[in-house]
Amino acid sequence: MTDLERGAARTAKAAKAAKPRSPSLFAKQYPEPVWPKSLRCCLPQIMACLACGLFNFPEGLSLSYSSSLIPELQRPDSPIPITLNQGVLLASSMVGCMAVGTLLAGVVMNRFGRVNTIRYCTLPFAAGWFLVATASTYEQVLAGRILTGLANPLGVNAAVVFSTEVAPAHLRGALNGAHPTMASLGIVGGYVLGAITDWRTAAWWSGASPIVVLVLMHVTCYESPIWLVSKGRVEEAARSLHAYARRNDTEEGRERLPERQLEWLVQRRVCSESYTVEMPWYQAILNLFTQPVGYKPLLLLTVIFLAQNFSGVYITLFYAAPFFKEMGVQVDPFQAAILVGLTRLFTGVLAVVLIRKVGNRRLMTTASLGMAVCMMLSGYFTLYPENGLDGWVAVGLVLLYVSMSCCGLLTLPWTMTAELFPDRLRDVGQSFAVFTANLIEFAALQLYPTLMNGLQYGPVTGPVGIQWFFAAVALANVVFAIFFLPETRGKSLQEIEEHYQFNTLWLGRVKAPLEEPVAEAGADVFVISTTTVTDVDARKSSSESVVDVSQGDSYKL
Repeated sequence: MTDLERGAARTAKAAKAAKPRSPSLFAKQYPEPVWPKSLRCCLPQIMACLACGLFNFPEGLSLSYSSSLIPELQRPDSPIPITLNQGVLLASSMVGCMAVGTLLAGVVMNRFGRVNTIRYCTLPFAAGWFLVATASTYEQVLAGRILTGLANPLGVNAAVVFSTEVAPAHLRGALNGAHPTMASLGIVGGYVLGAITDWRTAAWWSGASPIVVLVLMHVTCYESPIWLVSKGRVEEAARSLHAYARRNDTEEGRERLPERQLEWLVQRRVCSESYTVEMPWYQAILNLFTQPVGYKPLLLLTVIFLAQNFSGVYITLFYAAPFFKEMGVQVDPFQAAILVGLTRLFTGVLAVVLIRKVGNRRLMTTASLGMAVCMMLSGYFTLYPENGLDGWVAVGLVLLYVSMSCCGLLTLPWTMTAELFPDRLRDVGQSFAVFTANLIEFAALQLYPTLMNGLQYGPVTGPVGIQWFFAAVALANVVFAIFFLPETRGKSLQEIEEHYQFNTLWLGRVKAPLEEPVAEAGADVFVISTTTVTDVDARKSSSESVVDVSQGDSYKL
């Protein structure tokens, strides 16, 4: 047994003998050691998070592939002729399978880890694309799309959880915000492949795309220390933390900081085990819906995903060409798709910068308000095209609306699906949140024709009515965000958990009470004071663990 493991055992004995305390109270009294804010010091984490997040690029290729596949298969000279209904099934099968894959992601991530989940999911992903590229029947193409649909959420969800757990608090939002931008890059890449190659060649290129992800992950990624500690793999967690600290400027930062972080993680795990009993996976699902730190963020994300989809964010992306056509502007379908995709890509890059500088609350409210204004004006110029250059002003406003959505409702919800949940519920919470988002997205896309036909009254036609409907939903999201959306920029994961333990509203929130735990009589002393911990009395007796807290230094096991 190593010195670190012996120290962890002594601390576990003292913690279990003392009065049990919640993990949130432990984090309040034992703040997590702070990572340096220098970009040079954080470069290993940045590179690792971006390497894992790059799996969103192959996902973008998968999402946009139907736009080139279906028109080619519907040609009279197609080697695999398909009907209109078969084409719709090819397109919608991706969304349905992604919902199922999202539920599997939580179990797989918890069992195999975040990094290995991304590595393993590339196997069914490549197999699916191989089936499509070599297909001779419609059923083979459909089976390939189903496989890729199941594999996509495994890699994407694991990448979000990995970034949430590895990224420093001040960079977590920006690095998670880079994931939708990489997906946008993949969508544009898929449109370009569809425009310059046939569907089989595009499938071969798409199937080979994860190779770059695997190479970069092999060079830069080490497994999440939080997950490793939760599985009792302390030595591996130590190696991971030291690897991520290798670019720190000082010997203290390279050697002592990882030790303090590991000690903090181990002590928090001991505290959590003394406070709660380890539950099977189905109990974790029950806890998600019964504990405030589970159901509160899940309800928040559900409302935001409803606003995201019914404010038209994905409708304008998936139905770009028909949407513009209904507005009275004739555009080439591929040109419309590429135009919207490029707008989303460039403003997505801007959103990554804004998330770090502005914060999610201000960005969400401002962007949602901008979306509402753009859609209100776009509906007006669609109703009176003679006042807006025969509809082209309305098109410009829609593109501005897409830009606003990329800085708000399109990007921000996906950055919060993992960070709002505590460690013990993160796998299942993130999976259920994304599963809910996929179901809402599927429903919104299916309801688009119904909304277009139903939102008519007098001179207000369907395209005008639906744009004003999108504006109303975006405006309602502004009000909701002001009252309920928490600010996570610069907040530790423990601070976020603590907020939901004692609050629902962000406005008028209260701070968590700081109780003073007392050890039981005759038990090993476990004294808590203010901030960090040092072993001040270990010299007295090898059997007596005294852990004191003093401002400014971390404890030593």
